[in-house]
Amino acid sequence: MAILCKPDKSIKLTTTNLKIMKTIILSIFILASSYIAESQNQYSVVFYSGTGGNQDIYILKPNTSEPVNLTNHSAKDLCPAISADGKKIAFLSDRSGKQEIYTMNIDGTNVKQITNSQETKEHPFFSPEGKKIVFVKDFGPKTEIWIMNTDGSEQKQLTSNQARDERPNISPDGKEVLFMSNRHGNYEVYKMKIDGSEQTRITNSPKQKIFPIWSPDGTKIAYGLIERVNGRPEGDIHIMNADGIEDIAITNAPGRDENPAWSPDGKQIVFQSERDGNFEVYIMNIDGTHQTRLTNHPEWDGWASIVNK
Repeated sequence: MAILCKPDKSIKLTTTNLKIMKTIILSIFILASSYIAESQNQYSVVFYSGTGGNQDIYILKPNTSEPVNLTNHSAKDLCPAISADGKKIAFLSDRSGKQEIYTMNIDGTNVKQITNSQETKEHPFFSPEGKKIVFVKDFGPKTEIWIMNTDGSEQKQLTSNQARDERPNISPDGKEVLFMSNRHGNYEVYKMKIDGSEQTRITNSPKQKIFPIWSPDGTKIAYGLIERVNGRPEGDIHIMNADGIEDIAITNAPGRDENPAWSPDGKQIVFQSERDGNFEVYIMNIDGTHQTRLTNHPEWDGWASIVNK
């Protein structure tokens, strides 16, 4: 049967024909909607949330709408990071009395404290092979980036200055560390070798660049660009080449879009956005299409990562 480009006057739109057409159109719409929803939520997403009046780590599994509480502890459990094999989570918790780094299985079992010192710990991130964790120690006016084994041993300081060096993550080849720093005024994107040498500035503009993260193939960097508009912070997710060129914005919504994380196949990005009044977790394609809200709570939801299958 040929598909006509103009109306065929020989076809009479009887009541029966109209009902058939409506059924066909509705079926196509439902099929398309189901395809988009499935393609947008094909991975599990881990994040932390203030749902229920306390901050805990949650996981949202594919094709579900209700996240599962993994920590369910009276302490504040924050900033989850997923190992590349999708089996482990590193996170922050103050359950010992101060904010330290813990690890657990992806299902919330086998919780272990792996750091114990006076400084506040922040922003853990696994190396690609799962043997190292980079993280931040907060010394008050300044923060420094450190690296350690996943059991907390052999801690080594990588940065040393009077600025705030934060949000480190290790390149897919395991050779470099990407991070944000305000050592030259506003937050910019930097990188360094895995041993802390060759610290290099990648971006340079008056606007704040925060939460940079490498793509799975190491050729791109996603980050949040923040500026003040009419007295309040506004921000969008940007993607640029790993050398800082060909920078493009892939979101453009009211409020702040920030803290991106890539899917393992490099085709999607999860991020947190306050476009609907408070921070929630969203997912989109890397060209900015199909921006879909994954969480819907009156409390804060964010710091999301996508779990490798």
